[in-house]
Amino acid sequence: MKRWLLALCLLGCKPTEAPKATPAPQHESGVVLTAEAQKRAGVVVEPVARHALDTVLATTGELEANADREAHVTTRVAGRAVRVLRTVGDRVQAGDVLAVVESLELGKAEAAYLDAVARLELARGTRERQRQLFANDLNAKKEVQAAEHQVRLTEIDRDRDRNQLVLLGLGADRIAGLARSGRIDATVPMSAKIAGTIVQRHVTLGEALEPGSKEPAFVLSDARVLWADATLYERDLAKVRAGQTATVTTPAYPTKVFTGRVALVSNTMDRDTRTAKARVEVANVDGSLKPDMFANIMLHVGRQDVLAVPSGAVVLDRGKTLVFVQVGPERFEPRPIQAGPPVDGLQPVPSGLALGDKVVTAGAFTLKSELLKGSFGDAD
Repeated sequence: MKRWLLALCLLGCKPTEAPKATPAPQHESGVVLTAEAQKRAGVVVEPVARHALDTVLATTGELEANADREAHVTTRVAGRAVRVLRTVGDRVQAGDVLAVVESLELGKAEAAYLDAVARLELARGTRERQRQLFANDLNAKKEVQAAEHQVRLTEIDRDRDRNQLVLLGLGADRIAGLARSGRIDATVPMSAKIAGTIVQRHVTLGEALEPGSKEPAFVLSDARVLWADATLYERDLAKVRAGQTATVTTPAYPTKVFTGRVALVSNTMDRDTRTAKARVEVANVDGSLKPDMFANIMLHVGRQDVLAVPSGAVVLDRGKTLVFVQVGPERFEPRPIQAGPPVDGLQPVPSGLALGDKVVTAGAFTLKSELLKGSFGDAD
């Protein structure tokens, strides 16, 4: 049997060969989509056109409290806190009492003022009597002059003591009430100077307070307008100026857009980073923004006539920014582009497209999916 098989092989039997693998089909760059498939996918094609758009400079920065809308509340008189009415986080209005200070110094100043008021009343009475006596030839004119001089001196004392009370924080109504009643009240309120929120408190009940202390008793901040310090590179300095509009977003509220205005551009550069700062005043009516938040800032630095496509035309594919250009009735080519920040639903395209190119503005996601399928097929 073995000899027969050997002879058979010698007569023409060949070894069996393994079947060769069929190579994967090679596709040209692009995506083919039939007219029917385009209709199902909602593909819309529009020619690239020029649009008059705001030129936007994208940068970053941090939010901070608006120093023009902060107020430090301190005591004008030495004393101790006998009432503390407000604390950190409280929203207050201008004139609200935050704490009450009792002061020996104030009590002495009020007593001095009452003494001056009493002496003035006495001096005026003496002057009137001297005038009547002179009218009846019962005294000399020099007696009247002396009485009038004493009134003027006492008025000076009264005004000096009154001004001292004003310096210690008493208002006109409080001083007038003191003169009428004659009752000394050695307490003085510490009141809010602006409407805002208490962000710091450095006073406790019974604490001794002194004018000119390093730490204010209260710090108020009106956060309805914050500052955003936008970073500017040297190449962008000439584009930015005070008065330009800006929009701000934050990682905390990525879908909320806050409006602002460039208040000033710094006159100095950071030597290490070669950057300057533009201060943007940001409206914060609802209080969502907080100081020290990171911010993405768009500065609207002018208006230009530029090539632009709807934002829906732009897709990202493995780190590249693309649009799909129609190069045939059923053929679409991915085109890398350079895209600027979106403005009013449009994205400027400084490079990658020409005027009149037919770009897919709706349904680009379907084309991207087909493109990825082709890529995976080639890899296999």
